[in-house]
Amino acid sequence: MTTPAKTISWDNLNSSSMGEFDRTLKDGIFKKHLLLRRLDEKKKTYGGGVYITEPVMKSMGNGGSYSGMDVLTPQDKEIVTTAVFEPAHYETDVTISYTDDLANRGQAQIFDLLEAKYENARKTMEYHLTTALFGDGVKAVYGNAPIVGLKAAVAADPTTDPAAGAYGGITRDATAASDFWKNQSKDETSGGLAGLSMLKLQNLWGLCSDGNEHPDIIVTTQEVYDKVWSLADGRQRLGNEEAAKLGYQSIDFNGVPLIVDKNCPAGFLYMLNTDYIYLKVHQDDDMAATPFLQGTTQLVKVKYITWTGQLVCGNPRTQGVMFGLI
Repeated sequence: MTTPAKTISWDNLNSSSMGEFDRTLKDGIFKKHLLLRRLDEKKKTYGGGVYITEPVMKSMGNGGSYSGMDVLTPQDKEIVTTAVFEPAHYETDVTISYTDDLANRGQAQIFDLLEAKYENARKTMEYHLTTALFGDGVKAVYGNAPIVGLKAAVAADPTTDPAAGAYGGITRDATAASDFWKNQSKDETSGGLAGLSMLKLQNLWGLCSDGNEHPDIIVTTQEVYDKVWSLADGRQRLGNEEAAKLGYQSIDFNGVPLIVDKNCPAGFLYMLNTDYIYLKVHQDDDMAATPFLQGTTQLVKVKYITWTGQLVCGNPRTQGVMFGLI
């Protein structure tokens, strides 16, 4: 006589099994896209508060050469200011209806359904985060604050405030007083894609570099990537070794990966130094997962996956953008 299949309820699922699904979800979100992965690897955490703050060095201190009995003149000087960002909150859910619950009571059935539900949640959260990284941070009507993305942090026109308002609460204008808060920018509208050259890329690289500090990832569109590939030599076309080990295709430019991100705006190329631009994430809400919660007006169980944080750039001068390539 065949032994009846054991009936398992969602409430009795082993917590370690659920934890594995939660970890797999986070890994899947952050490992598919190299830019998101790099920003997550360099992330910093904060403990709470209404705003996320970031100290910013805006000028050099006092000092200089001296000799013998020269009189030194120390004086207090305002060399640090604070950038302030509103946290962004993102969520997705894994929802199980009562009818799905009834139809999936065997362990294998439950896990098959969970895999499908988690895959959908992964793609949903991945879409929202990767899209937001390239956004301008403008709030939707009746919406909460999104990630203030590269369009604001590494602006095409760094001499004016972005559409979302002063970046980090610090005004950008055409005066030298705000130079510390301006990223590097190259307008290639006149030459377009046909005029792109390795020399132009190197020029932007040089503007973003200082000694041994330089961009560590370059992100662009497929069309611009293809143009750079046509200009690259055979060694560069083999790709960046570090990116290849992680399974990503790239062009090697000065030892860093130049990659495609489908969310990058048309005609844009970003050179980023992730020592100075990274995700700042709430220590208790970094892809946090609730238990399955019972709905009050529907026969459903819902697990929420949530993330709170912001893309923060504390030194825009180390970041660069080339635009107008298309």
